[in-house]
Amino acid sequence: MLIPTRSEKQAMDWSLALASQHIACAIRALPEPPGWAIEVDAHDAGRALRTLRVYHQENRHWHVTLAPTMGSFPFQWTVLLWCFLMVILHTAAEAPGSHLPLTGRFETARFVLGDWWRPITATFLHSNLDHLVANLTSGFIVLGLALGRFGVGPAFLLSLVAGSAANLIAWLLRSRDYIGLGASGVVMAGLGMLAVSLLAETREGKVSPALALRGLLGGVALFILLGTSPHSDVLAHAGGFVAGAALTLLLARLPRRLTSSHGFDLGCAAAFLVLAVIPWLAALR
Repeated sequence: MLIPTRSEKQAMDWSLALASQHIACAIRALPEPPGWAIEVDAHDAGRALRTLRVYHQENRHWHVTLAPTMGSFPFQWTVLLWCFLMVILHTAAEAPGSHLPLTGRFETARFVLGDWWRPITATFLHSNLDHLVANLTSGFIVLGLALGRFGVGPAFLLSLVAGSAANLIAWLLRSRDYIGLGASGVVMAGLGMLAVSLLAETREGKVSPALALRGLLGGVALFILLGTSPHSDVLAHAGGFVAGAALTLLLARLPRRLTSSHGFDLGCAAAFLVLAVIPWLAALR
């Protein structure tokens, strides 16, 4: 018995579904449209049709798989601008007589007294060369993927906001004064953004919930690997990861026609520049 299919891919999918139920079948090319069919023994025809009916019911909303979604994860080399900025600021901070570390790092006492810029400026500074290299190594990959996934402007803006929020979260959850600096909160924010990036697509039927869950668990596993070393500020890292994930879920609530527009990307890029420049102007005044 021949069961017609719409395409060779559907014939392959159906043959796998039948094989999983131990129903012998073969893919046949037909000389006329639709061009492909599944051949089963006559005594297996009823069971084969029931199996394909159940298969169709269970998978009718999951017609797009991970492969097309991966196309929306191109690496964005604009991340090199962020890397260069980190290097330039670290070089300036290490120069003799520089006051950048004192004016830019996050200090609880000074923040409470009115230095509002410190949660933001602290994300651009590093305590030493090893600290800088560690954040550049992971940040180059994580933020490069985030920029490719969400766009240059939105990714830069959300990661900076979440990284700055990480300093505030680390301060609020501690019972003592807190001094912090470094871009690790920004990097962990980018990782949190990537971890939840597939969840929004489950509502649109583009990926299955199981696939989105695997992406989330993979992001959490990378956070444990990169963000929980004994000498790192785990609380700030966790704050950046959670804040980045939360902001990404909020971004997904916006209309797709808005977030995919060139104007939205440029607007977010402009907001990032304002959020980065004005706090430094306040710190150096």
